[in-house]
Amino acid sequence: MNLAFHSGPLRWLFFGCGAVGGYFGARLAQKKQKVSFMVRKETLRVLSSDGVRVRSICGDVHVPRADLDQVMNTEALDKEPKFDADVIVLACKAWEVEGCLKMCQPWCGANTLVLPLQNGVDAFSTVRGIVTSWGKGRPLVGWCNIVAAIQEPGIIKHWAASPPCIYFGEFEGAPSSRTKQMESILASCDGTAVSLEEDALSKCWEKFSFICATTAVQATAGPTATQDLIPQVPELEQMWRSAMEEIIEIARKSGIDYQQSWMDKRIPVLRDAIGATTSCSRDIWAGRQSELEDLLGSAHRMGQEKGVETPVISTCLRALLVRDRLARRETTLPIYPMLEGQKILGTICNHRGQQLPADRTLEQKKAEEYLRPEWFVCPMSSAIASGGQCEVPEGGQMLWEAELGVVISHSCENLSPEQAMDYVGGYCMVLDLTAGNLGFESMKYGHSWTRNKCQNTFKPVGAFIPASELPKPESVRVLCRVNGKTVAQDATDRMKFSIAQQVADASELTPLRRGDILLTGAGSLGPLAIGDVVEGAIEGLDPKYTVSATLVEQPKRRKIHHSKL
Repeated sequence: MNLAFHSGPLRWLFFGCGAVGGYFGARLAQKKQKVSFMVRKETLRVLSSDGVRVRSICGDVHVPRADLDQVMNTEALDKEPKFDADVIVLACKAWEVEGCLKMCQPWCGANTLVLPLQNGVDAFSTVRGIVTSWGKGRPLVGWCNIVAAIQEPGIIKHWAASPPCIYFGEFEGAPSSRTKQMESILASCDGTAVSLEEDALSKCWEKFSFICATTAVQATAGPTATQDLIPQVPELEQMWRSAMEEIIEIARKSGIDYQQSWMDKRIPVLRDAIGATTSCSRDIWAGRQSELEDLLGSAHRMGQEKGVETPVISTCLRALLVRDRLARRETTLPIYPMLEGQKILGTICNHRGQQLPADRTLEQKKAEEYLRPEWFVCPMSSAIASGGQCEVPEGGQMLWEAELGVVISHSCENLSPEQAMDYVGGYCMVLDLTAGNLGFESMKYGHSWTRNKCQNTFKPVGAFIPASELPKPESVRVLCRVNGKTVAQDATDRMKFSIAQQVADASELTPLRRGDILLTGAGSLGPLAIGDVVEGAIEGLDPKYTVSATLVEQPKRRKIHHSKL
């Protein structure tokens, strides 16, 4: 296939509109290329109405819907019009390649080029084998260098690696007329670099070694280990070099002419990548499915096959596997919200007929008019373990509320109510303690609930309750006791918004992470005093799940005086 493409704009089909597909697809559409996207339903809604946006250090771009070719729903591809794409770009994750190719096959013509842009090297053999079996189209070797992420569906944020670059070439032989034409088009795009490689497979191994070794260091060391930090910390640089050398040896045993200078040239790249992290590392930290198996797992397996020892890669892989398997739902472990969670979200006035002080009837009336849940948000650092002490600030008039907490099991966002319960890992009892006089008055003026709800120690959290222990969470009675006396018995079937509705709404407000807690509200509240012991429990449930706290005076703290400007 050494014929050139037709004259005029090419038809590019991008599978995915994430960091890679969204960025490069938008840049091509900006140059009047005919760009189509295959996307999931939530992204489809955005692209269909507003197109795709890129916020980039290389210059922002907005491609309205009218400037895109087709925008297709991956859940209804049988209903989408078919055409022969000139180039199919696989901008999906490595583990999705096989399924994505199956969906793209009807758009592959006799002369279509198929360009994968995944991390790793395993995907290339998959792409080559599947496309060859079709008897049409031509697979390429490809990868890219970009530091970007989905800010929200249809909006891509690019903040490092300037300009982003696509590297590609033939599996064998010299570049064809078509790949040269692709190179010319990509080179003309703003904010984009391109490199058509003579020996693409070898160069791909160079990228694989870098991204794999960098992920091993970053994902294991944590979010502070940005790429520019690695050369600054001798221990991290040594770890990175050792991982690189392990992969280089695997490459050479695989017949790849890996040049030592390639590793040396990567050190300045690390230094210049200020604040950069690999997408695999970010996914692991966020509790999302990652390419861990396609990077470190692949290197570990190939090392075993080639007789190459990989102590650094294999150790990092083992250390990270649990988090990856949790994200993939391949294993189940108890959830420890105070260790794993980031935040507590509380619904406001979520119980019908909530008993409030007489002077707050106006607030209650407004609450009855809510059409969707309203929230306050506390950092998990506001929480204390059951049995701890709630420190009451000077002058604070404390109120009790005992609430059922919903514990999130997996990272999620933009859920529907139908999906929501799949992300509930269990429950816990929480005391939603409030310094009423420190915040309710200010709310009349539109101020937040932070000062009266989210102070340190104001959220005592009980033991994790597995979902199996509470099969009907919306049909239980939540008890509150003060100094051993029951002061409230609230039925969860009085909630205005169901647990599924609350989880779905919260996931639209902010991404939820494993261990995050959603407070479902209380039916009543009442006063507390210094020395009181307050408890929250579920009627009939094992007492080990009861939460308790003792109110004490907050220790005196040195006041910070701010000078007037």
